[in-house]
Amino acid sequence: MGDSSSASAVSSDGSNTGRKSKLFDASPSDDGIWRDSEGVALPVSASDLERHAYCPLSWKLARSGVKGSGDAIELGKQRHKEIEIAMTHYQNHDLKARREMVIWTWWFAIVVTLTIDTTAFFFVEEGMITDINFGRFARYLALLAFVWLILAILLLLIPWRRYLGTPFGLAQPPTPSEFNIVDLELYLFEKQDSHPGGWWAGGKVEFTILLGSMTIALHGLALFVAQQRSIATFVLLVATLGWTLIASWQLHKGLLANIRVEEKGKELGIDSGSVLAYNDDSTSSDLLKDDTTGIRGRPDQIIIFENDVVPVEQKTGKIPSQPHFSHKLQVYAYLHLVSKITNNQLRYGILRYGDDAIHKIIWGDGESKVLMKHLKEIQRLMVEDDAKRDHDRPGKCRNCSRRHRCPEALD
Repeated sequence: MGDSSSASAVSSDGSNTGRKSKLFDASPSDDGIWRDSEGVALPVSASDLERHAYCPLSWKLARSGVKGSGDAIELGKQRHKEIEIAMTHYQNHDLKARREMVIWTWWFAIVVTLTIDTTAFFFVEEGMITDINFGRFARYLALLAFVWLILAILLLLIPWRRYLGTPFGLAQPPTPSEFNIVDLELYLFEKQDSHPGGWWAGGKVEFTILLGSMTIALHGLALFVAQQRSIATFVLLVATLGWTLIASWQLHKGLLANIRVEEKGKELGIDSGSVLAYNDDSTSSDLLKDDTTGIRGRPDQIIIFENDVVPVEQKTGKIPSQPHFSHKLQVYAYLHLVSKITNNQLRYGILRYGDDAIHKIIWGDGESKVLMKHLKEIQRLMVEDDAKRDHDRPGKCRNCSRRHRCPEALD
């Protein structure tokens, strides 16, 4: 982007600070977004939107390099770091709990399978099922395994997701790279791109059918070749009882892990069942961007609850009776970004003050228009540089962290 001459920031006593804010060579496009000569939208962060809504002059000072000062700033940084660490612990506990329950479901499926086999061998031994019918059943299992194998090969060979995904919604949606969602299926086999499931490209569906085919084939072979039915019945019975005990122990582990997750969730105000998809640690977490409008930012967290993707913004310090508009505007920016990244229409975000004051910030067309209005005004100021104080409230000036360098501060 081309930079033109820039104005110098001025301190409260009228002296020149010597720090310059960048001005951009840009103009508004047909949609009102300010873009440079190459068509790139001027970048505006969610923090820019929050500062500008609080006071345009405070935003201008921040752009000029004037840092906020005061004990509240340092305490806020410390508190945010504590929240990031606590959220990471919650994510680790949640991941462990869900993995324990997935493993338990697998082990329980083995118990069910052994129970069915034991019952089948018992009925054959007691004469309730003839050996002829038993052999026929084993052949049917072998035939079923062969059909499943052919189906798995066909699904691997044919790019069926391309044809069924769009009209029927069967294609797996891509997981945003910015999100840190861990696949708990314990096998990462799904192809993630704009056209999932190409020629000879397999996924979880194909893997499951192949595994089922091998399992059915082994059962058919065991039923066909087993001669000593009574011995086989006894061995299967012992194995069933033993595996039931193991599955019970695994269930106990899973339940204890879930209890720990619920305890951590209550401490952080997170509803049970929520998945932490994004946690801003300012180093490894990716910056969310919308190149069309220029909006960018890092929400404190993004959680997934009951199929809703919800950005969360944590605020420290004094707890207001109602959410500040500047803070709501910042949440609007995150809602816009997450909506664009996930290609989903989000319904609300969370604005949290302290441990108890939690506000649901509704998101819709009206809120989107408010966001765009403030975005375009900031982009205009980045070009024309005429930001002024827009209020007459001394209390607001006293609470501003950049008051010490503001030329228009009220007494």
